[in-house]
Amino acid sequence: MRMLKPILTVILTALLALPAWAQEDAMKGLPGYVDFGSLTALYGEPSVEIAVGQSLLSMVSAFAASEDPEAANLFKRLQGVRVQVFETAELPEGALEQVNAVASKLSGSGWEPVVKVSSKEEQVRIFMKLNGDMVEGITVMAVDEQEAAFINVIGNLNPAELEKVMDNFDVDINGSSDDDHSTDDNSGDSSEG
Repeated sequence: MRMLKPILTVILTALLALPAWAQEDAMKGLPGYVDFGSLTALYGEPSVEIAVGQSLLSMVSAFAASEDPEAANLFKRLQGVRVQVFETAELPEGALEQVNAVASKLSGSGWEPVVKVSSKEEQVRIFMKLNGDMVEGITVMAVDEQEAAFINVIGNLNPAELEKVMDNFDVDINGSSDDDHSTDDNSGDSSEG
């Protein structure tokens, strides 16, 4: 499994050199796609930005097949992964309203809310787009005074697989980083990515 991350890192570095907007445009018609609105207007430039479509995920799957067949099978079923993470020195004006507006839009278009955390300092929303017993998309929006993360995973997957997808892209979906967001929910896994 340790060999998979370096391989994915090399592939993702090459993929990120491709125009992200072209990959994003190809995903817009998919059922699990979410339009988060103009994030850069609110937060500035992202510190992490990933937009990987189905053909590139198939390539990742092929590279991962011998090292991690389970991950390879998962990537084969995905149609897109979009991640934008922004560093925030303070919560921008309108940030919480934007999360609530997107959440309201998702609720009205067949997305199921599965996690909702609301406070004055932070908003966390996780939604799933279900089609029968299949998950067509998962969306995570988490905004606080230090970081804003917007994640959209498109494809046929089990909700429990989201963490495995994000681990392979070195994105923490637990709302904590090793240095400044630690919580008591850590399961003792102190490995660094």
